[in-house]
Amino acid sequence: MSSGPNIALTINGHRLDHDTIINIVEPGTRVLDLGCGDGTLLVKMVQRRQVVARGVELSETNVRACISRGLSVRQGNIEEGLADYRNKAFDYVLLSQTLAFLDRPEPVVREMLRVGKHAIISFENCGFWRERLRALRGAGAGYELCSGEPRTRAISLRQFESFTNCVNARIERVFYLGNTHPIRVLPVLRAVIGVYVITQA
Repeated sequence: MSSGPNIALTINGHRLDHDTIINIVEPGTRVLDLGCGDGTLLVKMVQRRQVVARGVELSETNVRACISRGLSVRQGNIEEGLADYRNKAFDYVLLSQTLAFLDRPEPVVREMLRVGKHAIISFENCGFWRERLRALRGAGAGYELCSGEPRTRAISLRQFESFTNCVNARIERVFYLGNTHPIRVLPVLRAVIGVYVITQA
């Protein structure tokens, strides 16, 4: 029995949304990555786009990994707010594959829009046809209860687009990704991941 969602986020260890996010961000800009993990994305952005990178991460182990890579990352819970950062302190604020794990996504995204000129949010599309089929078969959504993985929120593309109205945001650009290439036809059913660039409306 599967221990988690059928959506494949990586191919040979490569995150499908990372290249898209890196290409969105302009060289030399200021970037804040929320829930930055071990710093894999931030390191790539520094190397390929020469950004001024900052991160916030809850896990002490991951924070240490980031610091060992030469990154400026502080330990903290992003759901407690970003009071340390002034308005529009960053050109881009990232939330990559973290939205589904938040208890209260609305205040987090509002803070992203406050401290950043642009917010980039990527997440798994629970409307992907394989996920729909999995649910129809009775396997539910998200991880199995015995997997040990944290609770995840099932998010569809349409749900997120409605959510942007709730946080008074405007969608600037959106990218629908499949397992190996962009999706341009029927993304609601065929996209594995959505990557949205949003700003304050």
